[in-house]
Amino acid sequence: MKKLFKKIITLSIGLAARILLKRKKPEIIAITGSAGKTTTKELIGHVLAAEFDVLSSTEGYNTELGAPLILFKEKVPTNINSIRKWFLIVMRSYLKALFVKDYPEKIIIEMGADKPGDINYLVRVFKPDKAIVLTVLPVHTENFKNIENVAREKEMLALGVKRGGKVFLNEDDKIVSKMRTSKGAHLVRFGTSSNSDYQAKNIKIDFTGISMDIYERDKKHSIKARLYGRQMVYPLLVAIAVARSEHISFQKIDKKLTTVKPFRGRMNILEGVRGSIIIDDTYNANPVSTLYALEFMSSQQGRKIAVLGTMGELGEYEKKGHVEVGEAAAEVSDILVTVGDIAGKYIAEAAEGKGMKKEKIKVFNNSIMAGQYLKKIIREGDIILLKGSQNAARMEKAVEIILKDKSKADKLLVRQSEFWKKR
Repeated sequence: MKKLFKKIITLSIGLAARILLKRKKPEIIAITGSAGKTTTKELIGHVLAAEFDVLSSTEGYNTELGAPLILFKEKVPTNINSIRKWFLIVMRSYLKALFVKDYPEKIIIEMGADKPGDINYLVRVFKPDKAIVLTVLPVHTENFKNIENVAREKEMLALGVKRGGKVFLNEDDKIVSKMRTSKGAHLVRFGTSSNSDYQAKNIKIDFTGISMDIYERDKKHSIKARLYGRQMVYPLLVAIAVARSEHISFQKIDKKLTTVKPFRGRMNILEGVRGSIIIDDTYNANPVSTLYALEFMSSQQGRKIAVLGTMGELGEYEKKGHVEVGEAAAEVSDILVTVGDIAGKYIAEAAEGKGMKKEKIKVFNNSIMAGQYLKKIIREGDIILLKGSQNAARMEKAVEIILKDKSKADKLLVRQSEFWKKR
């Protein structure tokens, strides 16, 4: 999409969004962070649905163009450069903005940032009532130069909440915990730290899911959910914190959590060929989330195969991040498969340097080749973790090849729309 055309469409959709929000006045719950936004959004939406009419897209629409589209239940057209299709989307959006009658009470929005100013723009459009900041990691640094600039961009959400609104900050993230908030906003902290208003203790994670005790100040409550990996602690915690801020009882929260299912491409456990188990974490990747995924795999019984793709948008952290992952993979994996030039260069070399035998490391240019290799070597009881950045590796293509029932791929895997399949 050409820059001028994109700018015109973005401004047009943004104006329609402002009109709609001013007319219907739903509560806006906005989420940002370097990782975990989509999982958090879906968990909050799932729990709040116990008492409210909630709008929350299952797509990862979190940009200055994508996020406003959620308000109108519109999607980016398969042919992203089609003037006709965009014109129809804009027209439908204005009709909804001006004439829609029934509208959800709560809107849950992700706010991503590819460049400085992105979150500030979204804050001006949506004017959030509640803001959640999850993490600040050295990702997307190509356009931000350093992690300090990433942090400043994320902080714009905490500073942009309406007077009297609530800001939820991850107390375990040293950068997030020090963020400023807008004047008059109520601060809620969550994490495993004793300073947290919602504190997680006694965390246990296995193939049955995650269980933990949550302390709401001095009150203890135990929860369990069929989600996997330590990275799920924070989305669960803040989802509960937001629900409690809406006066939803723990009894109702528990009931909703019993119906939670793993989300596509986010630590989703699937059946693989020949009695293997797939840990499908292909939605996206950064060094921290990959280390969490490797940690979870390491605690399981069986031959462990780590299939790791290039992690994009790391900027100056690119080499260090991939090396850290490669060294960790060498310690917990029986076989390492890499996808992409950067993963092959840094992850594979780091694993070998850490003592992993060269014959146990396989390097491929793309995920389809990796999947075809895996299908040949998989045996019963294998645990296979697949993870990589969405644009850099497209690891879901490898999962499809080793999936036990390929007819279910459209329902189980990420990026199965026509838009993605044509890319």
